[in-house]
Amino acid sequence: MLLQRILTAIPLAIGIIWIILFQSGEVFFWLSMGIAALAAYEWGKLSGLTTVGQLIFIVPVCASSWLMVNQASQYIEWYIYAAVVWWLGVCVYLFNKQPRAAGNELSLPKLLAGMLVIPAAMLSMNIIHAKPDGPEWLLYGLVLVWVADSGAYFSGRRFGRHKLAPAISPGKTLEGLYGAIAAVCLYTVVAAYYFALDTGASVSLLVLAVVLTLVSVAGDLFESVLKRERGVKDSGAILPGHGGILDRIDSVLAAMPVFMVGHELLFPAVFPL
Repeated sequence: MLLQRILTAIPLAIGIIWIILFQSGEVFFWLSMGIAALAAYEWGKLSGLTTVGQLIFIVPVCASSWLMVNQASQYIEWYIYAAVVWWLGVCVYLFNKQPRAAGNELSLPKLLAGMLVIPAAMLSMNIIHAKPDGPEWLLYGLVLVWVADSGAYFSGRRFGRHKLAPAISPGKTLEGLYGAIAAVCLYTVVAAYYFALDTGASVSLLVLAVVLTLVSVAGDLFESVLKRERGVKDSGAILPGHGGILDRIDSVLAAMPVFMVGHELLFPAVFPL
């Protein structure tokens, strides 16, 4: 299973990195729209839609992203701010969350949540990508999520004793979370050196990185709630060894809006976007 995950991840990562660093903002926008469409399809499934309903749900998710960019760009940041508030609320919501029994009933609140968080993440990434040095900073944020996930996986397997959220995801442990934070901090120190940040900016970036790690874990746990309440192991089967698109980007959906807003509102000196 691990080998299959690696064999799937390597070409996928190379393609995404190539588009982020070497292609235009327009190409990246259409890549993000394609990912949003796949994510919307799977989110619809986890919300109780039929296959036809899942296909229909793609339309408002992608249309809202396109309209924001082309017709209502003045409202994009407010849309993203709303997603940040929602994810911070999810962190509190998950604290004592007990998933409901698995079922197939349609959930309008879950659909509305998808209408918010999927476009917000894609719009956040496009805003970062369009700024000076934006492609490199976007890559930093995306790799941070991967580093956090890998750090949690390996430290959890080696040292995991205390469950983080046993009712939601029994495999996740506090030791895994600590490992994720440690890995992300080390990664961010290297990134701060690469970007030639001064001491104050480096410390601010470290703080932001820890926040992003915690929010990314919340994104992962929230998708686990959706899957448990739907009675499925994976959100889909499009990625061999990984499951669905949402299984790979659940943490990204949570982290990217916080990454953008964290820079603009909380840490304006972190990097010159």
